[in-house]
Amino acid sequence: MLRESWALTVRELKHWYRVKIQIFMTLIQPIVWLGLFGQAFNIGSFVPTTMIPTFFSGAPDYFSFMALGMLAVNALFTCMFSGMSIVWDRRFGFLNKLKASPIPRGVVPFSRIMATVIRSLIQVSIVLVIALAFQYVPGLTGLTLKDGFGIVDLLGMFFVLFLLSVAFASLFTTIALAVENQETLFGVINLLNLPLMFASAALFPTAMMPDWLKTIANYNPLTWAADALRQFAFVDPNPIHSMLFDIVGLVVIAVVMVGISVVASRRLLSNR
Repeated sequence: MLRESWALTVRELKHWYRVKIQIFMTLIQPIVWLGLFGQAFNIGSFVPTTMIPTFFSGAPDYFSFMALGMLAVNALFTCMFSGMSIVWDRRFGFLNKLKASPIPRGVVPFSRIMATVIRSLIQVSIVLVIALAFQYVPGLTGLTLKDGFGIVDLLGMFFVLFLLSVAFASLFTTIALAVENQETLFGVINLLNLPLMFASAALFPTAMMPDWLKTIANYNPLTWAADALRQFAFVDPNPIHSMLFDIVGLVVIAVVMVGISVVASRRLLSNR
Protein backbone atom coordinates (compact mmCIF):
# COMPACT_ATOMS: atom_id res chain seq x y z
CA MET A 1 0.00 0.00 0.00
CA LEU A 2 2.82 2.40 0.85
CA ARG A 3 4.53 1.90 -2.52
CA GLU A 4 1.31 2.55 -4.44
CA SER A 5 0.52 5.59 -2.28
CA TRP A 6 3.97 7.06 -2.80
CA ALA A 7 3.82 6.49 -6.59
CA LEU A 8 0.52 8.37 -6.83
CA THR A 9 1.81 11.07 -4.48
CA VAL A 10 4.84 11.67 -6.70
CA ARG A 11 2.53 11.82 -9.74
CA GLU A 12 0.48 14.55 -8.03
CA LEU A 13 3.58 16.56 -7.10
CA LYS A 14 4.95 16.32 -10.65
CA HIS A 15 1.68 17.73 -12.00
CA TRP A 16 2.06 20.61 -9.56
CA TYR A 17 5.64 21.70 -10.15
CA ARG A 18 5.53 21.19 -13.91
CA VAL A 19 2.89 23.93 -14.20
CA LYS A 20 5.14 27.00 -13.90
CA ILE A 21 2.29 29.44 -13.30
CA GLN A 22 1.44 27.56 -10.08
CA ILE A 23 4.99 28.00 -8.83
CA PHE A 24 4.81 31.69 -9.73
CA MET A 25 1.52 32.10 -7.86
CA THR A 26 3.00 30.29 -4.86
CA LEU A 27 5.60 33.05 -4.64
CA ILE A 28 3.42 36.04 -5.54
CA GLN A 29 0.28 35.33 -3.51
CA PRO A 30 1.97 35.59 -0.07
CA ILE A 31 3.60 38.87 -1.09
CA VAL A 32 0.21 40.27 -2.12
CA TRP A 33 -1.49 39.17 1.11
CA LEU A 34 1.30 40.23 3.44
CA GLY A 35 2.30 43.34 1.51
CA LEU A 36 -1.17 44.75 0.91
CA PHE A 37 -3.54 43.31 3.50
CA GLY A 38 -0.97 43.04 6.28
CA GLN A 39 0.55 46.49 5.81
CA ALA A 40 -2.56 48.48 4.89
CA PHE A 41 -5.12 46.96 7.24
CA ASN A 42 -3.45 47.78 10.52
CA ILE A 43 -6.11 47.49 13.22
CA GLY A 44 -3.31 47.80 15.75
CA SER A 45 -3.44 51.56 15.29
CA PHE A 46 -6.77 51.53 17.17
CA VAL A 47 -5.33 49.70 20.17
CA PRO A 48 -3.32 51.42 22.93
CA THR A 49 0.37 50.46 22.69
CA THR A 50 0.39 48.95 26.17
CA MET A 51 -2.55 46.70 25.26
CA ILE A 52 -1.16 45.33 21.98
CA PRO A 53 0.44 42.14 23.41
CA THR A 54 -2.75 41.25 25.28
CA PHE A 55 -5.04 42.13 22.39
CA PHE A 56 -2.92 40.36 19.75
CA SER A 57 -2.03 37.12 21.59
CA GLY A 58 1.43 38.29 22.62
CA ALA A 59 2.37 39.65 19.17
CA PRO A 60 4.18 43.01 19.22
CA ASP A 61 2.03 44.37 16.35
CA TYR A 62 -0.91 43.43 14.14
CA PHE A 63 1.27 42.33 11.23
CA SER A 64 3.00 39.69 13.37
CA PHE A 65 -0.40 38.54 14.65
CA MET A 66 -1.81 38.33 11.12
CA ALA A 67 1.28 36.71 9.57
CA LEU A 68 0.97 33.68 11.87
CA GLY A 69 -2.72 33.43 11.04
CA MET A 70 -1.85 33.63 7.35
CA LEU A 71 0.18 30.44 7.69
CA ALA A 72 -2.98 28.62 8.74
CA VAL A 73 -5.08 30.35 6.06
CA ASN A 74 -2.54 29.48 3.37
CA ALA A 75 -2.69 25.83 4.45
CA LEU A 76 -6.49 25.99 4.20
CA PHE A 77 -6.41 27.49 0.70
CA THR A 78 -3.96 24.84 -0.52
CA CYS A 79 -6.07 22.02 0.91
CA MET A 80 -9.30 23.33 -0.57
CA PHE A 81 -8.09 22.35 -4.02
CA SER A 82 -6.73 18.96 -2.99
CA GLY A 83 -9.62 17.21 -4.71
CA MET A 84 -9.35 18.93 -8.08
CA SER A 85 -7.06 16.21 -9.44
CA ILE A 86 -9.67 13.59 -8.55
CA VAL A 87 -12.30 15.48 -10.54
CA TRP A 88 -9.97 15.72 -13.55
CA ASP A 89 -8.89 12.07 -13.23
CA ARG A 90 -12.55 11.06 -13.27
CA ARG A 91 -13.20 13.26 -16.30
CA PHE A 92 -10.29 11.86 -18.34
CA GLY A 93 -10.77 8.23 -17.30
CA PHE A 94 -7.66 7.77 -15.15
CA LEU A 95 -9.80 7.17 -12.06
CA ASN A 96 -11.49 4.23 -13.81
CA LYS A 97 -8.04 2.73 -14.42
CA LEU A 98 -7.23 3.07 -10.73
CA LYS A 99 -10.52 1.41 -9.82
CA ALA A 100 -9.67 -1.50 -12.10
CA SER A 101 -6.13 -1.91 -10.74
CA PRO A 102 -5.37 -4.27 -7.81
CA ILE A 103 -4.72 -1.52 -5.24
CA PRO A 104 -6.66 -0.72 -2.04
CA ARG A 105 -9.32 1.93 -2.62
CA GLY A 106 -7.93 3.98 0.28
CA VAL A 107 -4.71 4.58 -1.67
CA VAL A 108 -6.48 7.05 -3.96
CA PRO A 109 -7.50 9.61 -1.32
CA PHE A 110 -4.46 8.91 0.87
CA SER A 111 -2.03 9.78 -1.95
CA ARG A 112 -3.90 13.03 -2.65
CA ILE A 113 -3.76 13.91 1.03
CA MET A 114 -0.02 13.24 1.21
CA ALA A 115 0.70 15.34 -1.89
CA THR A 116 -1.45 18.21 -0.61
CA VAL A 117 0.22 18.20 2.80
CA ILE A 118 3.68 18.37 1.17
CA ARG A 119 2.55 21.27 -1.04
CA SER A 120 0.98 23.02 1.93
CA LEU A 121 4.13 22.82 4.06
CA ILE A 122 6.25 24.12 1.17
CA GLN A 123 3.94 27.06 0.65
CA VAL A 124 3.65 28.01 4.33
CA SER A 125 7.47 27.89 4.52
CA ILE A 126 7.57 30.48 1.75
CA VAL A 127 5.02 32.66 3.57
CA LEU A 128 7.03 32.44 6.79
CA VAL A 129 10.29 33.41 5.07
CA ILE A 130 8.64 36.35 3.29
CA ALA A 131 7.03 37.59 6.51
CA LEU A 132 10.39 37.47 8.31
CA ALA A 133 12.17 39.14 5.36
CA PHE A 134 9.77 42.11 5.51
CA GLN A 135 11.68 43.26 8.62
CA TYR A 136 14.60 44.18 6.37
CA VAL A 137 12.57 46.15 3.81
CA PRO A 138 12.48 49.89 4.60
CA GLY A 139 8.98 51.14 5.29
CA LEU A 140 7.47 47.70 5.92
CA THR A 141 6.57 45.90 9.13
CA GLY A 142 7.88 42.36 9.41
CA LEU A 143 7.16 39.31 11.54
CA THR A 144 8.80 39.67 14.96
CA LEU A 145 9.18 36.48 16.98
CA LYS A 146 9.71 36.16 20.73
CA ASP A 147 13.15 36.30 22.32
CA GLY A 148 14.58 32.82 22.55
CA PHE A 149 12.53 31.44 19.64
CA GLY A 150 14.30 28.23 18.63
CA ILE A 151 14.19 25.06 16.59
CA VAL A 152 11.76 23.36 18.98
CA ASP A 153 9.27 26.21 18.51
CA LEU A 154 9.73 26.07 14.73
CA LEU A 155 9.17 22.30 14.64
CA GLY A 156 6.12 22.73 16.85
CA MET A 157 4.68 25.27 14.43
CA PHE A 158 5.18 22.95 11.48
CA PHE A 159 3.65 20.05 13.39
CA VAL A 160 0.54 22.16 13.96
CA LEU A 161 0.41 23.11 10.27
CA PHE A 162 0.91 19.45 9.32
CA LEU A 163 -2.10 18.40 11.41
CA LEU A 164 -4.24 21.23 10.02
CA SER A 165 -3.27 20.33 6.44
CA VAL A 166 -4.06 16.65 6.97
CA ALA A 167 -7.50 17.48 8.37
CA PHE A 168 -8.55 19.89 5.61
CA ALA A 169 -6.93 17.89 2.78
CA SER A 170 -8.89 14.83 3.95
CA LEU A 171 -12.13 16.81 4.12
CA PHE A 172 -11.90 18.30 0.63
CA THR A 173 -10.58 15.09 -0.93
CA THR A 174 -13.63 13.26 0.42
CA ILE A 175 -15.91 15.95 -0.99
CA ALA A 176 -14.21 15.60 -4.39
CA LEU A 177 -14.84 11.85 -4.36
CA ALA A 178 -18.53 12.51 -3.81
CA VAL A 179 -19.13 15.16 -6.50
CA GLU A 180 -19.44 14.67 -10.24
CA ASN A 181 -17.83 17.77 -11.71
CA GLN A 182 -15.57 20.71 -11.00
CA GLU A 183 -18.42 23.23 -10.94
CA THR A 184 -19.97 21.47 -7.95
CA LEU A 185 -16.61 21.25 -6.21
CA PHE A 186 -15.93 24.97 -6.77
CA GLY A 187 -19.38 25.72 -5.37
CA VAL A 188 -18.64 23.77 -2.19
CA ILE A 189 -15.21 25.44 -1.87
CA ASN A 190 -16.73 28.91 -2.24
CA LEU A 191 -19.42 28.01 0.30
CA LEU A 192 -16.91 26.93 2.95
CA ASN A 193 -14.05 29.32 2.19
CA LEU A 194 -15.16 32.57 3.84
CA PRO A 195 -16.96 31.05 6.87
CA LEU A 196 -13.91 28.97 7.78
CA MET A 197 -11.54 31.92 7.37
CA PHE A 198 -13.50 34.75 8.95
CA ALA A 199 -15.19 32.70 11.70
CA SER A 200 -11.76 32.06 13.19
CA ALA A 201 -8.97 33.84 15.02
CA ALA A 202 -6.64 33.62 12.02
CA LEU A 203 -6.92 37.26 10.92
CA PHE A 204 -8.81 39.00 13.73
CA PRO A 205 -8.76 38.69 17.54
CA THR A 206 -11.87 36.97 18.84
CA ALA A 207 -12.22 39.86 21.31
CA MET A 208 -13.51 41.92 18.36
CA MET A 209 -16.31 39.45 17.63
CA PRO A 210 -19.85 39.31 19.00
CA ASP A 211 -20.42 36.53 21.53
CA TRP A 212 -22.22 34.15 19.15
CA LEU A 213 -19.45 34.42 16.54
CA LYS A 214 -16.75 34.13 19.19
CA THR A 215 -18.27 30.83 20.32
CA ILE A 216 -18.14 29.48 16.77
CA ALA A 217 -14.62 30.80 16.19
CA ASN A 218 -13.28 29.23 19.39
CA TYR A 219 -14.10 25.74 18.06
CA ASN A 220 -12.98 26.27 14.49
CA PRO A 221 -9.88 24.10 13.68
CA LEU A 222 -8.35 27.16 12.00
CA THR A 223 -8.54 28.96 15.36
CA TRP A 224 -6.89 26.02 17.13
CA ALA A 225 -4.02 26.12 14.64
CA ALA A 226 -3.58 29.92 14.78
CA ASP A 227 -3.78 29.89 18.58
CA ALA A 228 -1.12 27.17 18.85
CA LEU A 229 1.14 28.91 16.31
CA ARG A 230 1.04 32.13 18.31
CA GLN A 231 1.85 30.32 21.53
CA PHE A 232 4.95 28.89 19.86
CA ALA A 233 5.94 32.21 18.27
CA PHE A 234 5.06 34.71 21.02
CA VAL A 235 4.75 34.89 24.78
CA ASP A 236 0.94 34.79 24.75
CA PRO A 237 -0.49 36.23 27.99
CA ASN A 238 -4.06 35.29 27.12
CA PRO A 239 -4.37 32.29 24.76
CA ILE A 240 -7.79 31.18 23.55
CA HIS A 241 -7.10 27.59 24.60
CA SER A 242 -4.19 25.78 26.20
CA MET A 243 -1.50 24.41 23.87
CA LEU A 244 -2.56 20.87 24.80
CA PHE A 245 -6.20 21.55 23.88
CA ASP A 246 -5.25 22.99 20.49
CA ILE A 247 -2.91 20.15 19.53
CA VAL A 248 -5.13 17.34 20.79
CA GLY A 249 -8.09 18.89 18.97
CA LEU A 250 -6.11 19.01 15.71
CA VAL A 251 -4.87 15.43 16.16
CA VAL A 252 -8.40 14.16 16.73
CA ILE A 253 -9.91 15.97 13.76
CA ALA A 254 -7.01 14.93 11.48
CA VAL A 255 -7.38 11.25 12.42
CA VAL A 256 -11.16 11.38 12.06
CA MET A 257 -11.01 13.12 8.66
CA VAL A 258 -8.43 10.66 7.28
CA GLY A 259 -10.54 7.74 8.52
CA ILE A 260 -13.69 9.15 6.93
CA SER A 261 -11.87 9.74 3.65
CA VAL A 262 -10.46 6.20 3.47
CA VAL A 263 -13.75 4.54 4.47
CA ALA A 264 -15.81 6.73 2.11
CA SER A 265 -13.46 5.94 -0.79
CA ARG A 266 -14.32 2.24 -0.59
CA ARG A 267 -17.97 2.99 -1.28
CA LEU A 268 -17.65 6.00 -3.56
CA LEU A 269 -15.00 4.47 -5.82
CA SER A 270 -16.75 1.13 -6.07
CA ASN A 271 -20.02 2.71 -7.23
CA ARG A 272 -18.62 5.22 -9.72
